[in-house]
Amino acid sequence: MREGALELPIELATIYGSYYVGAFSLATDKYALIPRDADEKFRRAVEENLEVPVYRVSVGASPLIGILTAGNSSGLLLPFITLPEELEILKRELGIEVAVVQSAKTALGNMILANDKAAIVHEDFTKNEVKVIEDVLDVEVVKGSLGGIKLVGSVAVANNKGALLHPMTSEEEAKRVSEVLRVRVDVGTVMMGSHLLRVAMVLNSKGAIVAPTTTGPELARIEQVLFL
Repeated sequence: MREGALELPIELATIYGSYYVGAFSLATDKYALIPRDADEKFRRAVEENLEVPVYRVSVGASPLIGILTAGNSSGLLLPFITLPEELEILKRELGIEVAVVQSAKTALGNMILANDKAAIVHEDFTKNEVKVIEDVLDVEVVKGSLGGIKLVGSVAVANNKGALLHPMTSEEEAKRVSEVLRVRVDVGTVMMGSHLLRVAMVLNSKGAIVAPTTTGPELARIEQVLFL
């Protein structure tokens, strides 16, 4: 995507004809995961804009990788529904810490907001589950919510430069996110006013793939907070 002579690190794309690119994909500064049967155009867009190796995988025989997993450059967390062969493939291909969270909670991507510095997680995670998250991601983990929403991973996105939070987040909560993740923060929306930031984009510190219905002002805010 271009604005004058400046090439922005953001590309608009769909997957399976859906705007919810973040529901089906996960990216960090070391790797990106997309569904096995995602089309080649989408794979190429992720690889070129995020500048990381892209792996075609499934989790629990599902393509909803962004919903079911959470990770950073150090590790990847998987739900208990992950099949043994899927776990082995991910361990072999990624060469990082990969572990299954033995919990009834399966939508890990909705429950964990992480970068390479720290993670903020759903308040209902047990002490043992928090320990697994800390060990695998190799970061400090704190519990929290954003604007009364416990699914912090669904209403916020973060990389190693910034964090974009949904508009109902309080100033106090935003300040805490900034202190924990050690990045600048601001609030914003996607897809013409949606608060569900995570499902509308897949990103790392290099770039992002974003739902095409996201408006110009929304894209400008994404760029300002996450990439400048």
